[in-house]
Amino acid sequence: MNNLLPPLPVLGEQNADAPRKLPARLCVFTVGDSRYTVDLQHVREVFPIESITPMPGMPPVIIGMTNVRGSIVPIVDLRLLLGLPQAKLIPLFAVVLRHEEYQLAVLVDCSPEIMAVLPEQFGPVPHNSPVHLEGHRVSINEGVTINEVFTPLLKVTELVAYLESEASIESV
Repeated sequence: MNNLLPPLPVLGEQNADAPRKLPARLCVFTVGDSRYTVDLQHVREVFPIESITPMPGMPPVIIGMTNVRGSIVPIVDLRLLLGLPQAKLIPLFAVVLRHEEYQLAVLVDCSPEIMAVLPEQFGPVPHNSPVHLEGHRVSINEGVTINEVFTPLLKVTELVAYLESEASIESV
């Protein structure tokens, strides 16, 4: 079957200097009081948290593991990566993200929504944004404006790289 449209590029893996030409599909979710986005092409699924198995020796941002359709997936607390206060209760949902063969689940406070955004909605992080505050363990360089509010774009490749570097430090 022939597709009428070319596949959407994965955000963050395209040439940063090349202008976006097509709408992008994003997964928008809430962590704490803030909204974040991630490229939908990195989203495997959303699931309600039923059980978390703690894993000793893992980096603090990995709160445990869970079984998702027969795959053991690490669960990451984005609050710790983003310098946000820890939640009093475990959130109800997680979003399974994938990059190549690597999968991880990130805790989110409510079921995410999917949005198509136009190229002109993307832009660099504003200088007055709380994203520039200390405490972030992953860098956020761009985002998208949704309903006149800047929403940071998380790069799954950077999340995976950070977790791999933390895991190698913990194992030393």
